[in-house]
Amino acid sequence: MDLLELDSRVRLAVYHHFVRSCVAPTAGDIGDELGASPSLIAESFERLATAHVLVLDPVTRNLWMAMPFSAVPTSFRVRSSAGEWWANCAWDALGISAMLQSPVEIISSCSGCGDPPPIQTTGRALSAGAGVVHFAVPAASWWDDIGFT
Repeated sequence: MDLLELDSRVRLAVYHHFVRSCVAPTAGDIGDELGASPSLIAESFERLATAHVLVLDPVTRNLWMAMPFSAVPTSFRVRSSAGEWWANCAWDALGISAMLQSPVEIISSCSGCGDPPPIQTTGRALSAGAGVVHFAVPAASWWDDIGFT
């Protein structure tokens, strides 16, 4: 298998793992699933991070983000009948619903008043909730510091 095919399989396995288990996989988890060594998977993670497909923790090099999923707790929790996930931002929280094509509740709080807005989706659109999403950083600059953004 060439590196491009491996990276494609690793990327898909990462997303399947997030959906199934609601947590980020390790290189060992993906290696077990694909029958490859953790070091080979870690190298794939690095290539995928360079391509802005995944984000790795700058210190540990463990998975940090596989947009729209976050491997660490954030201000955006997404809950469905199939499980609960952390999203990186409001946009990604909606993205999880769209990816799963499943109704979800997004648990967050208003940065202005602190109240939790009732945000629910059908898997394709909002079904309840209203508000404004504000991005302090222009989209063109997100990758300048994706951890901050």
